[in-house]
This record gives sequence, structure tokens and C-alpha cells, in this order.
Amino acid sequence: MTDINRADGQRVESERRRVDTPVIRTKLVPGQTFFETIKEYVGFDDNSTALLRRFHPMAMGEFPRIIEDFYAAIQRHPGASASITGGTAQIDRLKQTLVNWLHGLLLGPHDEAYFEKRARIGRVHVGIALPQSYMLTAMNRIRVQLADVARDRLFDDAATLVATTRAMHQIMDLELAIMLETYREDLLAKNRTTERLATIGQFAAGIGHELRNPLGVIESSVYLLRQHLTRDSPEPRVVRHLDKIAAEVQRSSKTITELLELARNRSPHRQPVGVRALIEAATGDSHLPEGVKLTTVTPSDADITLNVDRDQLARVLVNLFINAGQALGSSGQIVVEASRNDETTMLRVRDDGPGVPVQVRPRIFEALFTTKSRGTGLGLALCRRIVEAHGGTIVLEPEDPKRRGACFLITVPDDDEFPGTS
Repeated sequence: MTDINRADGQRVESERRRVDTPVIRTKLVPGQTFFETIKEYVGFDDNSTALLRRFHPMAMGEFPRIIEDFYAAIQRHPGASASITGGTAQIDRLKQTLVNWLHGLLLGPHDEAYFEKRARIGRVHVGIALPQSYMLTAMNRIRVQLADVARDRLFDDAATLVATTRAMHQIMDLELAIMLETYREDLLAKNRTTERLATIGQFAAGIGHELRNPLGVIESSVYLLRQHLTRDSPEPRVVRHLDKIAAEVQRSSKTITELLELARNRSPHRQPVGVRALIEAATGDSHLPEGVKLTTVTPSDADITLNVDRDQLARVLVNLFINAGQALGSSGQIVVEASRNDETTMLRVRDDGPGVPVQVRPRIFEALFTTKSRGTGLGLALCRRIVEAHGGTIVLEPEDPKRRGACFLITVPDDDEFPGTS
């Protein structure tokens, strides 16, 4: 390998080590946490917490009305409602979540644990691809409603009304700052991924050809040996070793292919393809264990047709199926649900395995980040790149307490020249 390629390899290895470093949240003032700094900046203190707690009994009776208004506004707006992909059942769960959020908002305690909990909520917003503009305006809608409640309940005590309203605005400002911080974290993660992909591109272009030639020679040699040994009745032990060599060659070739795909970042070559055919093709290429069953759920009356790059989108599904199969082990269930929402096709890939640990969820789409002992950390990064090249999104949906496993949601908007049909 040339000196340039060695340097590229060192940069890639450096990036791999760096992904194990946790995200360090902004420290605006030395010696203070992010939350301490912004609390001090807006003037939020123990007296603010006390005022909000006294306001809580007055406001809690209005929570149902506030929540109904909040979600009615979302459902009326196509851009905001696009993030709600689970229908009425999801909205019912979200309403209960918002009830708990409102209780926590006023009761506190407004400490570092509060900050971490709110940051996790912000990451959910990022995870479902809720645009910042809708997050900001939705928060303001709640702010206005709470201010109205304070005015109605405290109109005869001007001093308390002013102090309580000020505390309410302070906590809402803190909530916005926390939410914006989680969006900033996501932006930084995407920037890190872009940098890594640039390094990977240099690395892959430099050595891809050099590695593929010897791998091709090894693969041909294994084939010729198999032909020879078949005639001479080989020992089972020799066959097993040849199988291992062939499997490792395929694994190495797959890694090189993923590296080159990430480096090329080619535009989709679109053509009409039915969702069922796409899923069937991906299932055949996934080579799932016999005990892992894959079920497809599509609209009963007709198939859904997409105008996408068949090979690229099939590669996304193959990656998700393989990951699900590895998580399930020797047995389990994978369900692929296809549906339509306005001008968007949605594909859910869900399994009943152990799920994705909370601590790694924000980072699973980062290039070179992996929790597998033999993983490359390229598969999901490649999935995101392909889906986004189609104008869509891929997210890991929040955990469902009533259901085991992981659920990935792919959304693909209709191509202007070829709307999907169902």
C-alpha cells in the first residue's frame, strides 16, 4: 500500500476510535453545565420553580383542552401531520406523553435530571424528522395557552400574575433551548458523518481496486479447488475450510462494495417498481436463517408502485433485514408494512428482537459507528444516504412499551413525474 493509502487508513481508524467518544454538549460558561448556564441567563431560580408549582393545580384542569388544541392544530396542517405516521393509536400515546410533559414542566424539579429527560424528548423529535419550525411553533402554542390560563386564574392578583407569567415564560424558553440543543447535536452528528464519508471516499478509491483483484483470484482458486475435490471425494474437513474461505471473501467484497457505494454517492436511476416485488427481491438477497420468518403487509386491494432506483432501495431493505436477522438469532419474526399517506409511501421494517439500546439510538446512522464485534458501521449510513437521495427519510422509531424489537420507518415521497398508486 502506498504512503497515501496508509495515511488514509490511519484517518479511517482514527475516525472509528472517535465514534466511541460520547457527544459533549455545549458548555457556554466554564465550570457550568449547559442547563445551569441557560437557567442563569433567563433568570430561572428556586423562586421560579416555587411559582410554577403553585400554578400547577390551577392549570392541570386545563391540560386536556390544551392537548386537544395542540394535536388538532397538527392534524390540520399537512407538513406537521406528516411526522405522525402511526395514526390514531400514535396520537393517543402522544397525548398521554404530553400530559406527563406538562406536569413535569410545572412541578419540576428543574435540575440536571430534568434536563436529561427533556433532552431525550428532543431527540425523539429529531428522530421522527419533525422540522424545527413546527417544533418551535408548537411550543409557542402551549406557551400562549398556559399564559391564558394564568391570566384567567390570577387576574385578581396582579403581582402574582406577573411573577407566575414570567416564570412560565422562563421555563418555556429553557425548553426551547434544550430542544434546539438536541437539533444542534443532530447537525453535528451529520457533519461528522460527512467528514467520515469524505475520508472513506479517499480510502476506498485508493485501495478498492487493489483489494478486489486478489480477492477475485482467491475466489477463483476456491472454485477450482472445489471442482477438483468433488472429483476426488474430498474430506469434509477440507470442504469446511474452503467454505470458510469463500464466506470471508464474500464478506470482504461486501465491505469494499459498501465503501465504494458511500464514496460514489450516485444519483438514483429511477424506474417503476412494485413494493411487493421490491420486498421479495430483498428477502431473497438477505439469506435469513430458516427460523426467521418475514411477513409482508400491504394494502389488500392493490400493490403500491414507486418510481425509485430498484437496486438502491432493495439494498436498503437487505441491510435492514440482515440486521434484524442478526438481532433475532436463530428464530423470530420480521414484519414489513407498506402504506400510503397523501403523496408519500411508507415502509416499516419491524422485528421482535431485543431492540436497540437507548444509549446508541442517536448514533446508529453515523458512518463507522457499530456495536457489532465484526461490524463495519457502514450499512445504516449507506441506507440513510440512499433514502435521502430519493428525497425521503429513514428513522428508528421510538420504543413502543407494548412491543418488543426495533422498528425502522422509511418514507419516500412521490416523484413529481410518477406519483405512487395504491
